[in-house]
Amino acid sequence: MKAVIAHRDGTPHVVELDQPPVGPGTVAIRVSHSGIMLPHELHLLPRVPSRLKKGQDGLPVGSMCSGIVDEVGERVEGLKAGLRVAAFGYPYVYHASHLSVPANLVMELPKKVNHEEGAFAGQGAAVVHLVRKAKVTLGEVLLVFGAGMTGILAAQIARAAGAIPVLVDGAEQKLTKARNVGVTSTFVSDDKALVREIDSMTDGEGADAAIVTADADDKAGEMAGLFLREGGRVIVGADAGGGIPPELIAEKELSVGAVTGVGPGFGDRAWELSGQGYPSSLVRWTLRGNLGVFLGLLAERRVQISPLISERMPMDRAASCYERIVRSNGGVIGALLTV
Repeated sequence: MKAVIAHRDGTPHVVELDQPPVGPGTVAIRVSHSGIMLPHELHLLPRVPSRLKKGQDGLPVGSMCSGIVDEVGERVEGLKAGLRVAAFGYPYVYHASHLSVPANLVMELPKKVNHEEGAFAGQGAAVVHLVRKAKVTLGEVLLVFGAGMTGILAAQIARAAGAIPVLVDGAEQKLTKARNVGVTSTFVSDDKALVREIDSMTDGEGADAAIVTADADDKAGEMAGLFLREGGRVIVGADAGGGIPPELIAEKELSVGAVTGVGPGFGDRAWELSGQGYPSSLVRWTLRGNLGVFLGLLAERRVQISPLISERMPMDRAASCYERIVRSNGGVIGALLTV
């Protein structure tokens, strides 16, 4: 099978590997589309040398895909050969033509969701978890910093939940793409109209919550602190920087948290491999549950992804795809590999 491997120099290459076996509790997937999680994969490539174990020449790249179930192992329920599915979760899911994935990390695609959209279900589930942690409710104003895939999805999901998202980024071109999928309140970082808009929306009180994504600029944390109301909430996503000045946190009694996962179950090997869930009385939304919620939003067309994808390349040209993403200097919001 084909797979994308990042070697010691951090450069991705397409290689031939043995197809992984199907074991108990796992699902064999014939991949059709493999989403590139940006900007996280770009951040990972330079770190490859430090993550290699003795005897390793490289690491697989990627974490989300869509495809067709070829075979299911023992103890797998609710999935069968021929189903269209989305899957998420490294190290089981990576850019490859065939995968064997624990059933808890695989979700059937709704009829109205195509494979291209399904290839980004993992990133969508991560954003669902991010928005949950921001605890936004009906009518609250949510600031989202960074108009990459994570930020634009966060704005759409918050809107679907009844909140009022305001998306902030330094690049007007990216904000235009956000407006194309229905995110209407968008501002470049230094736009003085942003202050007036937030004052107007909140009667001068300040926004209720803020999400700082990995695509945000270095001033995002400070801006979040300035624009939030007293007692506001800030959630910092994976790989995001831009710290909030401690004096603003103390002055406004801000609640600050960091989110790097996709929900309970993420990184729990026992949960991933068991095929079982946590007791619903203790854990309402797991990784799998967040996948389902996001796919539901796609099916209802309350969230759009396809207009955000500008790079679509065969897996054989994976190296060229990454080069184009790097050359765009943050201009590529969505990219995927096809098999």
